[in-house]
Amino acid sequence: MRLKDKVAVVTGGSSGIGRAIALRFAEEGAKVVVGDVREEPREGGKPTVEEINTTSPGAGLFVKCDVSKEEDVKRLVDEAVRNYGKLDVMANIAGVMIKRKAIEISAEELLRALSVNVAGVFYGCKWSIRQMLKQGEGGKVINMSSNLADVSLPEVSVYSASKAAVLALTKGLAVEYGPYGINVNALCPGATKTEFTRAFWETEEGLRDLRSRTPLVKRGEFLLQPRDIANAALFLASEESDRVTGECVLVDGGWNAW
Repeated sequence: MRLKDKVAVVTGGSSGIGRAIALRFAEEGAKVVVGDVREEPREGGKPTVEEINTTSPGAGLFVKCDVSKEEDVKRLVDEAVRNYGKLDVMANIAGVMIKRKAIEISAEELLRALSVNVAGVFYGCKWSIRQMLKQGEGGKVINMSSNLADVSLPEVSVYSASKAAVLALTKGLAVEYGPYGINVNALCPGATKTEFTRAFWETEEGLRDLRSRTPLVKRGEFLLQPRDIANAALFLASEESDRVTGECVLVDGGWNAW
């Protein structure tokens, strides 16, 4: 049990990669607080917290949270501490995708993407690090960036820009709070099969494009699954990553090796 007696918060934990991370943390013994704007998974099925509590009663808690609102994120962290007594791991996974030509994106859409993907991550870092400093025992912060922070595709310029900002923020916080024993790292997934990325893989043309960019094929599959990213998150949350900070952990099937 690599996270036994740990308390973790996962934003965006109702669906997709966030859901997989929350479930993986719970499997390894963590108490998990899921923060999201909706409780039901986009993919269908039981809510994440219901899944957790089925096997580990009381180990899961849902808190409605819009990460673009700082007061929501503060309340999320406060609820984790109020219910479980502390905070060890903060996973800032919530995000939004805009897939459209840059000249067609409105100012409102741009600000929404930045408020969720960048400000939302910053708020999660701010309030979790404040709590970890108060506890005085260090902690792990995991931010959701993307392999598209370093490479890009047509129609994702705003998304790529927001994820590059997350990576820069991660490195800065790693330097700033490393002396206090707080690790800050970023997950940088490649093409992962979730509802969030459906626009990329739902057509044969899209699948061909993704396949052409992905060197690694395992058992005939090249698209990543949410659990692949969750396994990397588990490493970053566990003691195994105690000497890792300020890093972008790529799980992309080899995209960025081209």
